[in-house]
Amino acid sequence: MTDDRGVSTTLNYVLGLAIALILITGLLLAGGTFVEDQRDRSIETELEVLGEQVSSDVMMADRLAETTSDNESVQVGRSLPPRVAGSTYEISIEGGSDPQVVVRTTDPEISVTVPVKTSTPIEASSVSGGTIAINLTASDELRLEDESI
Repeated sequence: MTDDRGVSTTLNYVLGLAIALILITGLLLAGGTFVEDQRDRSIETELEVLGEQVSSDVMMADRLAETTSDNESVQVGRSLPPRVAGSTYEISIEGGSDPQVVVRTTDPEISVTVPVKTSTPIEASSVSGGTIAINLTASDELRLEDESI
């Protein structure tokens, strides 16, 4: 006659631990993806806000440039945060027939584009986040510049 009573208790314990480990691993994997998605959405929303602010500053500088006479300076400045959700970012304005403000982070790679309506030509330029200014150049173009000290 054999005694199997001790084996079933140990086997139940090991199976219970294995099932719990599989469930916890699955929850951590699903939760990790959820947190990353929320972080990316948060960064994208903040970049949209920054892009809208810079776009409105460019349009304000455009209106000021239209009302100035020759050799007058135009400068619209704004203080922006140096980082977005712990990541550095870059702001660029692109000229041409369809001018736009592009704000992008490098880690994670997220980019947001905001259209700009101006009658003053725009010189393509880019700066890192922080204190920025939109200036009217000697060639009567609007340029984005870094105003950090």
